[in-house]
Amino acid sequence: MKNWLDRVPHTVRDWLCLFTAAALIWLVVNALPNTAGGVKAVLGALSPFAGGIALAYVLDIPTRFYADKVCRGKRGPAIVLAFLTFFGVLAAVIGLVVPQLVQSTSTFVNALPDYLDNAAAFLGGVMTDLNMDTAITQRFTTFLENSGNMVEQFFTSVMPTVAGAAAGAAGRVVDMVVALAASIYLLAEKEPLLKACRALLRALFPPRAAAGVLAVFQLANRTFSGYIGGQLLDALLVGIETFVAMLILNLNYAPMIAVLVAVTNIIPIAGPYIGAIPSALLLLLSGEPLQALIFCILILVVQQVDGNFIAPRILGGATGISGLWVLVAIIVGGGLFGIAGMVIGVPVMAVIAALLKQAVGAGLTARGLDPETGGETTLADRAGEETPGG
Repeated sequence: MKNWLDRVPHTVRDWLCLFTAAALIWLVVNALPNTAGGVKAVLGALSPFAGGIALAYVLDIPTRFYADKVCRGKRGPAIVLAFLTFFGVLAAVIGLVVPQLVQSTSTFVNALPDYLDNAAAFLGGVMTDLNMDTAITQRFTTFLENSGNMVEQFFTSVMPTVAGAAAGAAGRVVDMVVALAASIYLLAEKEPLLKACRALLRALFPPRAAAGVLAVFQLANRTFSGYIGGQLLDALLVGIETFVAMLILNLNYAPMIAVLVAVTNIIPIAGPYIGAIPSALLLLLSGEPLQALIFCILILVVQQVDGNFIAPRILGGATGISGLWVLVAIIVGGGLFGIAGMVIGVPVMAVIAALLKQAVGAGLTARGLDPETGGETTLADRAGEETPGG
């Protein structure tokens, strides 16, 4: 049996087995595209439930807090308070962002012809001072003067696309309702579901393997809950700092920009800049270049304070990985799963790093090497150092 693959076919039975195996392999390979398409369709149909799982996992953090601190261990009222908090934050964000977004868009569209006329006059003067060709200057000025009509035509042509996006948004609303319902059931039935999963795991695997898998899930849960909870709290503080500072400096669109900066701050490293760049452009295009400059300086100060003082105290050792691996996690996670991958990539990398560290430590210990020194000394050497008089 061990040398079956090296055996040369001799009998009719051998040849039948060979052709049957080849046919099965061909059928499996030929069916892979259809199978992958079916799996993709099933996963697409289950995507609202995946959203419900993610929402339930995030809301379990305030649920546990309310249960411990407010509801005397009662999970039902804590779930209600967690959802009230969630809807309150969502309503506040919509109330702050949408009106200011509509106002800023309207202001920008109305002021666009003046901006283009000023830009045409300025560039025309510069080209004249530099003795550039008059025909080129005239052509460029005409282009800028006609840009207002081009922008209006663009907005007119894009309206059907907007209508199609609105129709698609209706389907998204249905998915969101399903995800919300799934999250309520998951939070309410958390303990029975976890108990059933642990029982299934112990039924499928030997005790030692089941204990190992449970330990991995516990490590992942600690890492994810600590990191995500810390990131949400840090984002909230950054948004409040930005909002207060913009009010003190009398900068425009403070509520909307503060919310945008807070939301994007959830993404490690790149998040602050993802939120700051469009915010600065908004201030610049609204005819306030000085405010845009002040905002850029402000956001640099806020991020320095957050990165050096606030975030380390909130997150602590939630990840336990270096900045290089954080960057790798963001790049790989973003490349595979977009924004969501950038957010969860860091805790996933932290779990992988912790498991690798445990595996390396076990391997070094099995060879009599000291894991604390990376295997550079032996366990016998450390035992001799710890022995009095050794």
